[in-house]
Amino acid sequence: MELCISSITSLREVFQKIVELYSGEEDQLVSTDFFFQPDSGSGYLLVFNDDDAEIAKVIIPEWSDCASENFYDDVAACLKEVIEEFNVEGDLERLAVWMPYSFVLVDDERESICDLLLVDDDTLLVSDSLLKGLDEELNAFLERLLED
Repeated sequence: MELCISSITSLREVFQKIVELYSGEEDQLVSTDFFFQPDSGSGYLLVFNDDDAEIAKVIIPEWSDCASENFYDDVAACLKEVIEEFNVEGDLERLAVWMPYSFVLVDDERESICDLLLVDDDTLLVSDSLLKGLDEELNAFLERLLED
């Protein structure tokens, strides 16, 4: 699902709001996860914390009246792209949240669909683009190794 520039900007603003709300000093750490609840009927994306407090609300026009069977997969891909941008830019490091914490995609009943990102001291965010072609590279490496 391709999003227009204004929708991508809206998603970035949601993550910027999370960073602004949860940035702080090390002595101000909070314990929470972030839950992203898209609605395929209205196009709204709601973001909640562990206390069910609404952090952000935005409408993504491409998501309204979406009847795609892959709706949650498409939403997850869009959100992961924006999360990866914020991670690469170092914005997620500014969050004053106890580790581990996660960004979770949830359905209308707030049942977990997938982890968009799990942040822990020992966890490395691996993007799908890094994994593309990995099987072929490993197979070629093993073939060369076995030939020797």
